[in-house]
Amino acid sequence: MKRIFVCLLCVLLLAGCGKKDAGEVLAAEKDPHAGEAALEEHPVQPAADNGDYMLSTEWPEYDPSVKTVWFTLENHSGADIETGVDYGLEALGENGNWRQVPFVDNAAWTAQALCVPDGETIALPCALGMFDYDFSGGGAYRVTKEVEGQTCAAQFQLKDGAAVSAETPYGKGPLEEVPEDGSGADVTFTENGPDSLESVSVFLEKVRLGIPCQLRAAQGESWPMVIDVFYENSHFLWRMRTGGEIAEERFSYIVTDGTDIYLSNGADWPTAEKFMNKELTWLLPPGYGGGFVETVEDMTSDRLAGNSARYRVWSADGCYDAMLTETPTEFGVGRQKPGEGSWGQLFDIQDWDGLETAVHSLDWQADGKLLLVCGTANGGASRLLFDPETKRLETEACGLPLADG
Repeated sequence: MKRIFVCLLCVLLLAGCGKKDAGEVLAAEKDPHAGEAALEEHPVQPAADNGDYMLSTEWPEYDPSVKTVWFTLENHSGADIETGVDYGLEALGENGNWRQVPFVDNAAWTAQALCVPDGETIALPCALGMFDYDFSGGGAYRVTKEVEGQTCAAQFQLKDGAAVSAETPYGKGPLEEVPEDGSGADVTFTENGPDSLESVSVFLEKVRLGIPCQLRAAQGESWPMVIDVFYENSHFLWRMRTGGEIAEERFSYIVTDGTDIYLSNGADWPTAEKFMNKELTWLLPPGYGGGFVETVEDMTSDRLAGNSARYRVWSADGCYDAMLTETPTEFGVGRQKPGEGSWGQLFDIQDWDGLETAVHSLDWQADGKLLLVCGTANGGASRLLFDPETKRLETEACGLPLADG
């Protein structure tokens, strides 16, 4: 599988959003604010549809409460292309004309030159909050994107009561409300095998593209075990309901042993095996993952080529992660808290007191601190606690700041 590379990073300020395509105007002057007036009558030419570049939204319809509409761009042009993360949005008027929805003042995004090989697909989020418009009334819309001089588009509906909403972003209710017979699962495993594995293929493809998603599986017949796997914030939340009880764990990766596929905190199978007693579970029941081994192997290969992490664990709330790399004394910590920003940093335990020679394991504690079990130069072991809020490393007796590496 060819990899998709991010070639350039810069900041793009959206000042003056007008564009032209084949001599036709695609953007009007600033439209009135939503609620003050309807969008100015400003018809936009039909988007190109020659099969070279295909734009599609994840779902055909959404409840107006949604904040983000994910869309994909497929390259079937016969050549590699470059494109950015910019996009537009148009609303369908009663007279059948598409009218461009204006951006909010000072709208901005990070622009990336994305190299998309022929035959590959990328996914991008269309944030509705980027637009100065009231979407609560629903209607027909389309995401537009300029690709190699052509305007591509993907249409969707905003409709009250649609299954995909802010409360149910993947079209399913909470695990606690699933009927006892497990009905409504994406895939059901019985003694006769699965009813269909198509939903598993869709789930893995969305994970590969970085689209937040959910897979719900039921196992058994009379009182099935129901398992939800969510892919969000670059990791997986696994929740299982059985016997009326719910258990949950967080995992970082999907890996394979060549026969089955698993959720793991190890970035590859050798690392997963090392921690398998504690941090490994089947994504699918044993014996049913064979058809997805090649896909998962490709995902693993891409992951190892683009990231130094070989083992990663997540805090219970999913806001903090900690990782080990191939450097024995190195560990990294990152934070992604909605509304509070994010950061990531690598540390080296030799900057602590010089006695530790390797980090053997990481474990988030109930108080939010990270426990590091380390080997020492004298052949012993030490237990250190890292506080991600203060970035301090401490022992049971005292707390001292971790020296800068």
